[in-house]
Amino acid sequence: MCGICGFYNIASQDARTSTLEAMAETLTHRGLDGMTIWVHPERPVGLGHNRLAIIDLVGGEQPLWSSDGRYVVVNNGEIYNYKALRKTLEADGHAFKTHSDTEVILEAYRKWGIECLSRLNGMFAFALYDLVDDRIIVARDRTGIKPLYYHMGPTGFYFGSEMKAILRSVPFTPHVNYQALADLFTLGYPLMPSTCFTEIEELEPGTWMDISRQGIKKGPFWQWARNPQNWDAPRALEESRKAILESLEEHMVSDVPIGAFLSGGIDSSLLVAMMAQDFGRKIETFNVRFGEMGYDESPYARMVADHLDLKHNELVVDMSTPDLSMVHNILCQFDQPFIDSSAIPTFLICREIRKHVKVAIAGDGGDEMFGGYDRFRHADLARHLGHIPPFITSGVEKIIEQFKTFKPDRVRMGRRFYRAIHARDEGRLMALSCYNFPDTLSSIVTEDVMRKIGTYRSSLSLNGPMHDPGGAAFVDATVQFALPGDYLRKVDVMSSANGLEVRVPFLGGQVLKCAAQIPHDLKYTLRENKIMLRTLAKSYLPKAVVEKPKAGFGIPVDTWLGEEGRRELVETLRAPSSALSTMLNPEYLDTLLSAFVSQDWDRTRWSRFNLYQQTYMLWSLDTWLKRWNPTL
Repeated sequence: MCGICGFYNIASQDARTSTLEAMAETLTHRGLDGMTIWVHPERPVGLGHNRLAIIDLVGGEQPLWSSDGRYVVVNNGEIYNYKALRKTLEADGHAFKTHSDTEVILEAYRKWGIECLSRLNGMFAFALYDLVDDRIIVARDRTGIKPLYYHMGPTGFYFGSEMKAILRSVPFTPHVNYQALADLFTLGYPLMPSTCFTEIEELEPGTWMDISRQGIKKGPFWQWARNPQNWDAPRALEESRKAILESLEEHMVSDVPIGAFLSGGIDSSLLVAMMAQDFGRKIETFNVRFGEMGYDESPYARMVADHLDLKHNELVVDMSTPDLSMVHNILCQFDQPFIDSSAIPTFLICREIRKHVKVAIAGDGGDEMFGGYDRFRHADLARHLGHIPPFITSGVEKIIEQFKTFKPDRVRMGRRFYRAIHARDEGRLMALSCYNFPDTLSSIVTEDVMRKIGTYRSSLSLNGPMHDPGGAAFVDATVQFALPGDYLRKVDVMSSANGLEVRVPFLGGQVLKCAAQIPHDLKYTLRENKIMLRTLAKSYLPKAVVEKPKAGFGIPVDTWLGEEGRRELVETLRAPSSALSTMLNPEYLDTLLSAFVSQDWDRTRWSRFNLYQQTYMLWSLDTWLKRWNPTL
């Protein structure tokens, strides 16, 4: 885990070094082992790197140069199959000066050009400058584990691992991107390449860009695509086990000690067990514990650690002493609004792990690859029920409404599912996953903001309009959008804030290929989820862990803040200094915040989770507006 930044074709020659230094200094937290910049002595191009030393502690300092002196590169991430690639390249006559995985990128590009990207297994976002052709190539890993943002303006092309590197160093006035803001209110994250700033974009996962004086070229080198094979259950299970073990072996390559997240769920528990039993690596594990039982999986984590005889660490969050200043710090780490409150426990556990190790293994990606989310099953069920004649389902709607008084939560869920049944396009996926339905935007924002948003239609489709989507289409949308937009973004930013590298073996190249080939009905059914992982886990883990229902990783924000903390937060969001009142419908703002403080709300409209997530969203939006002061 490192930070990279740079520019190409900057207008002022005099500002080149100072601009790059300013960009790199904003990313110091991402690389605590050194900052290096390189500026071409004659051309307006520069690369910066902040290093967290993991592989080749002595010789891996960047920027690195190719053996022929033509290319120079900076990289954020790790190339896990670099040793195998290095052998292939050495056999072809390529010479290496270091033992760094990043040097392999240079020599691979020399041999295969842009096609080298499909050969790289790992997490990466790199920038490579070609001194002969005077061009920069930037690229991002397949699923977007590592981020890369860029700005193209009158003074040139700028990029960075975080937007702050651009915002604090490049001369432009940022403006609010209202379409991205609409994505935020509905999905919880902007859809790439957009960000909440009109002047900055995010490079999509599995994509490269070529920037030269002739212009910009852009293209994908990888896209998620299901390719189900005619496998029976035993074959699918063996292929899954083989792929996970191969990926895990690569992810354990490190010149420093490695730890692991251990939530107590199937994903992280299985990885830790495989490391211990298949590779003999009994690494230190970490878990965060809350006082509220519904949010506490620590007993299962302890059970796994005891079963495997591991050194286990528990971080106990004191539910009686909320720290609003810490949350403010967390919100400021994200350079655009981020509404997933699970960033709080992620930050806390990353901070604790970093006291012990630099690198940690995590179970992210298991749900996407192996069918762990209930919404996949719900989408299949909605698709089936959508073929029932409307006069029958309309009667169901009337029955649902009869329960408003004594089963409000069931009514809310029933209304959402009813929407999903009757949607024939990606609206079905939105109905099952969005924070707010797109057609309610006009009741959330002011008329002026709604005019600026204009026509809004969120697109969760990879390849054009969807027709009657089900769970398989939902898997595709989750891998393409929610995974990089929410889950991986959270882990990257929170780990980077603490100088920790997090590795995710379930998103290794071998697992991606295998998961795409597993038949849909072997991943989950209407009664069972994550079939392959649960079956594998039976030979590794205690029965109670294997059979445990999936639980989200979150924090009970309302309980944690307490009434006093909730009032303090709401006073901040209602203060004259807040821009929320100029952007949000007064009725929505008042109803939401009053309900959050009193903990008395219309449960047919909001669940407890949705209520505090929407409040957290406003907290994040308010913090972002005050911090960057973008033009509204």
